[in-house]
Parts: sequence; structure tokens; C-alpha cells
Amino acid sequence: MLQPEVRCVEFVDEVTVWMEGGLTDDQRLLLEEHLSICPHCTRYLDQLRATLALLHDADKGLSESPSPSARDELMAVFREMRRD
Repeated sequence: MLQPEVRCVEFVDEVTVWMEGGLTDDQRLLLEEHLSICPHCTRYLDQLRATLALLHDADKGLSESPSPSARDELMAVFREMRRD
């Protein structure tokens, strides 16, 4: 029996489990196959990784919240990315 292809919504639902190594080999291969052909999910994964890196960096040394202007700029970038 053939397994159905992974759809974008399924990728989004499973990407954090995949990043943590929590999928079976078959699930992982299906997700990675989808990622190899889907520019939208590739962009989503890049955005997720960038966000995690920023949070990690912030956790290491910043004791303050971002300035209101920085927050506004980040929100504008995220809104623009969602339109793509």
C-alpha cells in the first residue's frame, strides 16, 4: 500500500517533532521528501530555525525585552513573510 504524500499542513504539524528526532524512519523520509520539493515549507523551516536561534541568543545574554521599535520591525517582517 502506498503512503500518501505529505501535505504542507502535515509538515507544519510535524516539523518540531522531526527537528527533535521523534519521527519513525518512514515518517522522517516522507517529511524530508516533501521538504526537498516544497519551497514554502523550506522557507517556513528557515524562519523557524532563525526564530529559534534568536531566542537562544536572547536567552544567553539579554535580560531586557526588545525595544518597541525592534518589536515593530520584527512584526512587520513576519507579516511580510506570511504574504509570500
